[in-house]
Amino acid sequence: MSTDTPYISITFRSDLALLIVRWLREVSQTELQQGYLEACQVAADHQAGRWLVDSRRRAEPDAQMVDWLAQEYLPALKPAIHNLPIHLACLVATTWRPSTSPATPLAALAQTVSDIEQDYQISLFGDEGAAMAWLQEQP
Repeated sequence: MSTDTPYISITFRSDLALLIVRWLREVSQTELQQGYLEACQVAADHQAGRWLVDSRRRAEPDAQMVDWLAQEYLPALKPAIHNLPIHLACLVATTWRPSTSPATPLAALAQTVSDIEQDYQISLFGDEGAAMAWLQEQP
């Protein structure tokens, strides 16, 4: 199953039980929310708790987007997928450096959130193979 718009591609890989979300360009707050809501629906349809989120084509940070993800979206995601563990592998550009470059909202959130305190785990990767390997290790 695949959902595509001009700014996001969402694919569920049944062979890997994995949701793949690829941001195709910079997005507005409205597009970010709509894209993630569409991803949530696909995840709910397939009970997918493991996601590969490709943010390599995005680099603009936005505090409102980070807040929305942390305060509204991620807390609502777990019940939508029947309380399965949530593991998000966020792909960032290999040239991205946390201390010198802007971060996408999910990457910014990954740097500020303690996984122990939350119902989800976010890890950052510059290599898609490493991200896929990490996701395959998760329950």
